Amino acid sequence: MTGTRADRAVSKTTMNALRSIPRAAGLAALLLGLCLAVAAPAGASLEGSKLKKGQQAPDFTLKDLDGKVWKFSDLKGKKIVMIDFWATWCNICKREMPILQKVYQEYQSRGVEFFGIALDENIAGIKKVVREKGVTYPILVDMDTKVATEIYQLSGPIPYKVVIDLNGTIVYDHVGDYVDYPPEIVDVFDQLLEAAPAKKK
Repeated sequence: MTGTRADRAVSKTTMNALRSIPRAAGLAALLLGLCLAVAAPAGASLEGSKLKKGQQAPDFTLKDLDGKVWKFSDLKGKKIVMIDFWATWCNICKREMPILQKVYQEYQSRGVEFFGIALDENIAGIKKVVREKGVTYPILVDMDTKVATEIYQLSGPIPYKVVIDLNGTIVYDHVGDYVDYPPEIVDVFDQLLEAAPAKKK
């Protein structure tokens, strides 16, 4: 993606304005604006959402590409969860997918679950990206973007990642893509896993 950092930034005011626009026009504007992503510094407080670090992550229910229903609260106390908001029209979202997949392969057996939430109505396009990028973590479809804009209150660009601990608490977020491996999120998972209570044998 080209352009200056300022060109790629999307203000919170713009995101708030999008919610007041009728759905069809608002969705088109959202797709255009959210794709102009920019990375946030490591350890930043929540910059991509109106939610606050330390609060309980809101529950949601979405279907994956196979029609399976996933309810976020079902994982509370069982898994550390990373949510990645992305879309097929967002090139840097797609560019970082192999990095996320590599992290997922490393941590899925250790008690970490990933959800890639696609802000998209193009199911065929989503499946094509997933196939080309070799993604095996669950991809959920947020067709009307309600989970992104209303429940998780996105106020900035995508890709946008949130990490939720075993207690269901938001502990980390990241605006923008990861360009190198290993990404900083690996350190977040390591710290959470180290602090997690040992499982009974």
